[in-house]
Amino acid sequence: MKKTIAVMICLLLFGCSHVPLGSMLKLSAFDENSFLSLNPHELRSRIEVDSPLKIDVHKTNLSLKLDSSSGDLLFDYPLKLLFVKDLPAEAHWLSPIPARTQYVLALSDEAIDNFTALQARMRVEQPKRYHLTIDTGFQNGAEEQSEAVLSVSIKLSAETDYITLLDRVSIDVKEEQL
Repeated sequence: MKKTIAVMICLLLFGCSHVPLGSMLKLSAFDENSFLSLNPHELRSRIEVDSPLKIDVHKTNLSLKLDSSSGDLLFDYPLKLLFVKDLPAEAHWLSPIPARTQYVLALSDEAIDNFTALQARMRVEQPKRYHLTIDTGFQNGAEEQSEAVLSVSIKLSAETDYITLLDRVSIDVKEEQL
């Protein structure tokens, strides 16, 4: 695979308009070998959602579907909550950022097993395409909101910073999935 996995995932999920240019540049060197060398114990996901909405962590899941020569392979990655942090509103000269809640999540034990299985499978097969989905729900009370503003970032190793995939994107609460 000549193209980077991460950039393909970003483009498939969100299109270029929601992925910051800096993130695309950081991910441009990320290739299949980089993916195979990831330590699933160090992967982190960070989701920020404007208050008063709260995500339902029990409904938060990552899935990766591979199109390979032996057919479609689906790997599920349930996430577990590491911590929740309430962030205060911030005043910016362009536009203020309201108070929000930040969730830091890691792969569950089941997800680590699935991720390791995926890495082993990728060493044997040459996937043609990748499809990554992030599914989450909101806690009770979300039905009163018509939209949610959120940011999504990933951390690929303990030594690296978070890479922003979505930055303050507005979604329709009733119809959208991440």
